[in-house]
Amino acid sequence: MKITRLLVLALALAAAVTTFVGAGSNASAQVVAVNVGPPGPPPGYHEHRWHRPGPGAIWIDGHREWRGGAWVWIGGYWGYPPRPGLVWVPGHWRHGYWHPGHWA
Repeated sequence: MKITRLLVLALALAAAVTTFVGAGSNASAQVVAVNVGPPGPPPGYHEHRWHRPGPGAIWIDGHREWRGGAWVWIGGYWGYPPRPGLVWVPGHWRHGYWHPGHWA
């Protein structure tokens, strides 16, 4: 809910700036851009899956992660479930939050 508070604060600030800037000019409209959180990741790379190293190996697609203030590419790789029967759930956005990939 931290994002919601930041969004409300950013919109209130944008409204205040628009009010004060618009009061002294004859312009009919003001445009204010508000960016909350990191920008979306750029498109990924096309990766070629190399030969499966052994039975039970699962391909984990490459993806971008937000690290140190920038999007970083994490290349795809073959992984093994920590326990039999688990499947890889890819990372995904849900309700404005990034949920990293994990075994489930």
